[in-house]
Amino acid sequence: MKNERMKYEYINNEHMNREHINDKRLLDECTSYFRQNKGFTRIFEKIKEKYRSLGVIGGTVKLSNLTAHEQEALTGFLRKDYLGKKSAAIKLLDFQKALDNTKFAGIGIEELLNAYFGEAILSKRSEQKLYEERRNMFFSSIIDLYKDTPAGKWLKYVFDSQENAYRAMIQKFDTDNDKLRSDIVFVCNAINNLPVYSNKKVRLPVFASAIAKNPHVFDENTFAGQLLLFALCYTYGVPKPANTEEKAELLYEAGILFDEVSNFVLCAGLLGYKNNNVHPGWGGFSSLSEPVQATLLNLSRLDRVKSPSKKVFVVENPSVFLTILDVTPFMNVPVICTYGQLKLACFILLDMLAKVGTTIYYSGDFDPEGLLIADRLKSRYQDRLKLWRYTVEDYLSALSNNILSPVRLKKLDNLKDPGLATLAQEIKQKKLAGYQELISDKLINDISGTFR
Repeated sequence: MKNERMKYEYINNEHMNREHINDKRLLDECTSYFRQNKGFTRIFEKIKEKYRSLGVIGGTVKLSNLTAHEQEALTGFLRKDYLGKKSAAIKLLDFQKALDNTKFAGIGIEELLNAYFGEAILSKRSEQKLYEERRNMFFSSIIDLYKDTPAGKWLKYVFDSQENAYRAMIQKFDTDNDKLRSDIVFVCNAINNLPVYSNKKVRLPVFASAIAKNPHVFDENTFAGQLLLFALCYTYGVPKPANTEEKAELLYEAGILFDEVSNFVLCAGLLGYKNNNVHPGWGGFSSLSEPVQATLLNLSRLDRVKSPSKKVFVVENPSVFLTILDVTPFMNVPVICTYGQLKLACFILLDMLAKVGTTIYYSGDFDPEGLLIADRLKSRYQDRLKLWRYTVEDYLSALSNNILSPVRLKKLDNLKDPGLATLAQEIKQKKLAGYQELISDKLINDISGTFR
């Protein structure tokens, strides 16, 4: 203990003899002194933390559960009795004054911190500023590469608005900015070379290979795949897809085929055209009044689809679809079945029909999910679509014993079409589902009356 006190007397008494000592050498000596004395380890950590927080040398640091080494070190250096004390509150300005009363006078705490920890200690504010400057330079350099292109406009929007892919990009920048750069470049090249610009339809793996020489670069589980969706959402002004169907629809809009075989729609009585001629497959099935399971791939190879009567009847359930075909074998009824869900293939087929002026009649189940399908179709096709057998009377004819839960009934609040409001209110009161199969005779009578 006596030897330790002699050390402090030494540094306190010798500070007047430092006029000719090299500054660098003195700083090294000072650093070595504090590093070798473990009584200062915690105090330097606390000073570093305080400096990073404030950005200046100031404030007070506190130490609890002082060790014997710390008590002695602080007592000797600060010339204040800490022996036997459990805690200490030390002002950084007092620490600097104590340092100036040693042979190391003239060395500032900031300079000493940098030397003690072997690195430039930055305040959190300065560190954040440098980080933001580095990040901005990173993204600006990429934006400049694609200036005045569709991809460049997307990137500029992302960083001006801090929306779309902004958060995902920032998180990736913090973990792997080299990978982020390559992924952004792939996506930008993709956006600037979408197949739709050349009126083409290209499968996703083929498109990915052409862009990045990797058929899987835009797969759903990759970061580049997610970025591509963000970029397409901006390009087409739509929200990010909530499910596989919406993703397939967005990609299709860009001329990219995704899941083109398992995505299908069941139809009959329609004619597909290729190069202004009736497609032989579609023509053959139509002439025999037989159904066609049209995949997204099939539809992508057609120029257009027509209904000879300029009408098409769309039903939700396959049993109703087949019953219609069974009882109208010679009428060649134009009919489509959605299988209770709106797949992209169904939308593409209906889009083609609506484009050539076809009137669409839609009938589905009388439950919240069925009405939401009708509502979505009505929203998309407006006056081109007629809600078919959606009166309260039809609902009562289709009534079942299946009780609708409050959770399901709550979905009716999401309906937008005013034409469904009265029916929705009746369903809420009855709390019972109605099924299309129970009014199939009415549907068939409507069709038969149309084609007599």
